[in-house]
Amino acid sequence: MKISHRLFNKFRPKLQLNHDPPTQAIPPMPTSSELLKMYNVRARKQLSQNFLLDPLITNRFVVCAAKNLAGYHVCEVGPGPGPITRSILQRKPEHLTVVEKDHRFLPMLKYVADVSNDRMTIVHGDILKYDLSQCFPEELAKEWDKASPPFVVFGNLPFNVSLPLIFKWFDQISRKDGMFKLGRIPLVLTFQREVVERFLAQTGDKQRCRLSVSAQNFCDIDYKFIIAGGSFVPPPKVEVGVVKIVPKKTFDINLPFKKIDYVVKHTMHRKTKYCKHSVKTMFPPKRSDLVDEIFQISGIDPLTRSNELENLHFRDLCYAYEEIADRIPNLRKVDTYDEKEWLKTYFDANGNPRDVLFETEEKNDNSKVEIPTFEGIFETSSVK
Repeated sequence: MKISHRLFNKFRPKLQLNHDPPTQAIPPMPTSSELLKMYNVRARKQLSQNFLLDPLITNRFVVCAAKNLAGYHVCEVGPGPGPITRSILQRKPEHLTVVEKDHRFLPMLKYVADVSNDRMTIVHGDILKYDLSQCFPEELAKEWDKASPPFVVFGNLPFNVSLPLIFKWFDQISRKDGMFKLGRIPLVLTFQREVVERFLAQTGDKQRCRLSVSAQNFCDIDYKFIIAGGSFVPPPKVEVGVVKIVPKKTFDINLPFKKIDYVVKHTMHRKTKYCKHSVKTMFPPKRSDLVDEIFQISGIDPLTRSNELENLHFRDLCYAYEEIADRIPNLRKVDTYDEKEWLKTYFDANGNPRDVLFETEEKNDNSKVEIPTFEGIFETSSVK
């Protein structure tokens, strides 16, 4: 099927570029689209792959980090055939590392690397397992309360990877670990528009969910622009948002991500109901005294609806829960909405803790990070 170039240009997104076009940094070479045809590679639906091939859009995407990348060490996650990779190299970074899991794209990326004057490294690996701190020189690291180091991460992420990856990064930000042990590294990423709206949703917004609380606690989020689904190959059925995410110098809730996420997840489980109904799922049945205690310590009205709680309310709930869980460690061993689950191992029928020998948790910075489930993130109505 032939496509009319006149019609194609008519419906091409009209972008107002308020920056100078980059100078030629890599020699002319086949486009990413041509390389896909040369190597007979197509996007795999099961991997949620969608290629962003328009150089106008990829240039605008890269400029979200900085107009000039000279002196920057850059990492791109999931580069695919390399269209964003080219836009990055055109802005002359000190070095670019790309991390790609799909082996089919490696020859195309090598094609770009071969003309990059040794400024590009290709890593064949899974971004959910790879330690991105290896992409950046430690001698350029900055203290957390200082400006961001000359590092940046780009990613046009497959939809099935974006949420597990951002939750992994939230966990690392909360502990100032992983690549964030080097400082407050900025991220320029794509997400489904629906996810971006949840990042930014404020108190009372129907989009507000546990993702909103964690994102706003740990990061400053700058919503840059929307990319129409038709700009991708193949086109997804949703619009895509571009955001710049920078870790905050200080957090409202100064606790590890997983501890915060546990409290927020349960509290937002029935987000249009009074919060007393969802908060009680953090405690054994018949322990209404603990439910009363957490509200007494936090000073929160139990008749407030969960989606009307502000971030500082969640701070008070998290600290109150920590105080109770420090006294009753068995609470940390159960994560369920099912009352029967509470009684299996760690609590008796009256909700009293049983004597159970706990395994010592190893504090190893290199240990595998447990990625939380996403139940409730896209919930827009109360659970019956």
